[in-house]
Amino acid sequence: MVKQSQNEIDQMIQRARPKNRDLVRRDINQGLNSPIGNLVLKLVEYYYNDGTSKELLCLAGTVACQYKGNRYNIPIEIWFQQDHPHIPPLAYVKPTPDMYVSTASRDVQPDGTIIIPYLQNWRHPNSDILNLLKSMSDAFSQSPPVYSNSSMTNRSTPYPTNASLMPMPTPIGTGIGGTQGNPSYSNPYGYPQTQIPQDIYRDSVQTAVFDRVRTRLDETMQIGKAQIDSLQRTEQDLIDGEKKIQLFINDAQQQQIQAQNYIMNIKAKTNEMLEATQKMSLSSGKGNSIKEDALITPAPVYKQLLQGYAEEHAIQDLLYYLADGLRRKSIGLDTYLKHVRELSRKQFILRATMYKCRQVAGLPLK
Repeated sequence: MVKQSQNEIDQMIQRARPKNRDLVRRDINQGLNSPIGNLVLKLVEYYYNDGTSKELLCLAGTVACQYKGNRYNIPIEIWFQQDHPHIPPLAYVKPTPDMYVSTASRDVQPDGTIIIPYLQNWRHPNSDILNLLKSMSDAFSQSPPVYSNSSMTNRSTPYPTNASLMPMPTPIGTGIGGTQGNPSYSNPYGYPQTQIPQDIYRDSVQTAVFDRVRTRLDETMQIGKAQIDSLQRTEQDLIDGEKKIQLFINDAQQQQIQAQNYIMNIKAKTNEMLEATQKMSLSSGKGNSIKEDALITPAPVYKQLLQGYAEEHAIQDLLYYLADGLRRKSIGLDTYLKHVRELSRKQFILRATMYKCRQVAGLPLK
């Protein structure tokens, strides 16, 4: 039998979409690699008694057993339900056309359903497919579940041909045609439904509920832990932020003290400058008569000409500094135009006055 690749197995698991893919993959690999089994994985349509169907994963093949020193291969199928492994798998003996199911087997019902104790006591996480195959092999070694038809007794076959040679214990479970049980455990290929003890359903439901509660509790605890960690990080960030803010406050206070000291020094320097300015003003007032008499003109017209010339040059300098202030954006355009207009008018009057004084004094007009 050709060994299936892991990629092919994963694709079938993905198509079947069981609820616990990792656990299903683990059990499937256990079954495929079991030394006592020769199984392949299939994705087959499973038909329920209510008329519905669903694609389920199925391990199909043979499991080996030893009976009276001979090795026999028993054809079986193991179906994985959607809630596997919280719910036990469905296991069947699949006799070939030249075989029939023993009615004396205590481990297999006449419809082919396997009811060994390991399946009846299936508990997650203690139960798995590997141990299930071992339990099947041990049970079938005690009592083979299938025989060859009487018409095939002359052919060489790996199965016992005489039921009288086998132990004949009383069968367990319902016979053919039973209709009790859960629809989810319906048999494939039109097999009658199997009656499964109620304690299996109860234990399976309890296990599923316990696992669901445990999973939900773990999720809640993880969420709570994550929230606590987030709050602790936020608390630490707030503490660090408080320390930084305190450092900023201390720095601001120190800068405020330095600024107050600078203001006091500036006020002191300002007072000193005011006092010096007052002293200079007093000194300038006392020397006005001397400065006014520093230049002696022969006639009033020359004095008027000298004053106009000095004022005209002063206006020229003022216009230069106004233009420089506008270029440096120290003053606005409106202020600049207003002062330039006034100074230009005054400069024009001064130049006209100087022109007239030159004419009266008989000086060159240029």
